[in-house]
Amino acid sequence: MVLAKDHFTAVVAGSLLPLLSAVYAMDSVSFDPGTYGTEETPYQTYASSPGITPPELLIHSNTSSAMTSGYVFVGVDGTSDSKQTAPCIYDMSPGDNMGSLVWTGLEWNKTFDVSLQTYKGEPVITFYNGTLLDGFGHGSYYMLDQTYTEIKHFSPIGYPNLGDIHEFRITDDDTALVTLYIVKQADLTSVNGTKDGYIYECAFQEINIETGELVFMWNATDHVALNETYNELGSAGDESSPFDFFHINSVTKDPDGNYLISSRTTWALFKIDGTTGDIIWRLNGRHSDFTVDDGADFHWQHNARWTDATAQTHISIFDNQGDDDNTRSRGMLLAVDQEAMTVSLEQDFHNGDSTYSRYEGNLQCLNCSDLSSTNWFQGYGNQPYFTEFSADGTIVLDVQFAVQNAINSYRAYKYPLASWVGKPNTNPNISWDNGTSDVYLSWNGATEVDSWDVYMADQANSTNWTKIASATKAGFETAVHLTGSDLPAYVRGKALNSTGGVLGLTDATDGFSFYNPGDESIESGSPSATESGHSDVSNDLDSTSGVYSHQLS
Repeated sequence: MVLAKDHFTAVVAGSLLPLLSAVYAMDSVSFDPGTYGTEETPYQTYASSPGITPPELLIHSNTSSAMTSGYVFVGVDGTSDSKQTAPCIYDMSPGDNMGSLVWTGLEWNKTFDVSLQTYKGEPVITFYNGTLLDGFGHGSYYMLDQTYTEIKHFSPIGYPNLGDIHEFRITDDDTALVTLYIVKQADLTSVNGTKDGYIYECAFQEINIETGELVFMWNATDHVALNETYNELGSAGDESSPFDFFHINSVTKDPDGNYLISSRTTWALFKIDGTTGDIIWRLNGRHSDFTVDDGADFHWQHNARWTDATAQTHISIFDNQGDDDNTRSRGMLLAVDQEAMTVSLEQDFHNGDSTYSRYEGNLQCLNCSDLSSTNWFQGYGNQPYFTEFSADGTIVLDVQFAVQNAINSYRAYKYPLASWVGKPNTNPNISWDNGTSDVYLSWNGATEVDSWDVYMADQANSTNWTKIASATKAGFETAVHLTGSDLPAYVRGKALNSTGGVLGLTDATDGFSFYNPGDESIESGSPSATESGHSDVSNDLDSTSGVYSHQLS
């Protein structure tokens, strides 16, 4: 267990009874590298949600006046000391709650490309989940609605559960772009291999999400020669270890219906005709159609995106660089002139630790409509970092989420607070340590909670619950410390939104067991407590007594 290093003190809201003495956020957020945990992957724990153990954040630097307010989405991969690698959302807004957990999805393990997208006009969380293989994956794609309920789950057409980790983009037409790695026989003599060798055929599909129909499919070997690669054959090339000559790792579609893809091992971006599949141009690599300035040269890159898909004058990428380059990985904003066929570097982005990320990573413009003033957000792939920059590359937020890269996130994204409203269909959680008189309250994924009311009663099935405290929500878990000589026998909590509307009720607890009151009365308009339950704690309800057998740890 990692102890909290910085507890954010919250402002107490409303008129409180004498029992209340203090309110704290129990999130563990560190600002000191020298004391950032003793494990490789420091993590947080919560009394009210004991099943949740997300990575603890180390904030190296932050400039509140220059940061954007927003949620950061990461998919945790690797081996965590907490034994948990679930997707996470963090609040990375300036203020007391910076670094606090918002949601983690315990149903999924080692997810990739956890992001916020739009489907049929509604916000959805999307990600890949499956098995990580040698630089690619076999799995499928998931979509969650605002209640964190799975609404879509699908595989590439004709390749069940063989979807790849590298891309899942929803287009403006509500179709999905996904990548595939397919074992295929090939003549490898052009790369000093055998005539009867094997490669990974890199492909992408566009899929109609609603109907499951294939809209378009593109295969690299139909258009790209094997000797365009910078990858070395080495001992690869047989059926058990196919040669990865292309390594597709991003796909987007523009309003003209054409595709922009990134090929890591050819050090090139390709613009693909959306009707014929022909290559319109190559940018960088062995056969570039562009003149690329020295400062704009990139190697082993990821995450190619038009920042302006209509005008198509700028591309952002994450430039991994290579083992022998003596340079750190960077984000790049490239100025692209498709008439003069020239490319120049407009801005690059480096974090404070001069991080070299051998693979994975991304760069995201936070307001692509104004590149002169937008902030940028960068994930470092196989290294556990994410960073926010101002338009000129100045670091305004620099964060680490592990000591070593035992855990990492394929990409990291930041989105405005208003873009995601989490409405979990679970109920809030409570824990009461009546030995120290601390009440802990949390609700995994709920973004609308503004404050908590705490109630007391002499009996678990009482019909007369009395409010003893009202406190502003602080972090993921709010701790309310009660003092006084006459402490209650049972407590429970109520979650309220910013206008005082009731969002949900916790179970009642005496500090040892949970109780689901049947016909209690808290206040007019309160939701029925008979609907309450926990998603983060596995409780066994004795239907005859109404008492949960789970004991608080």
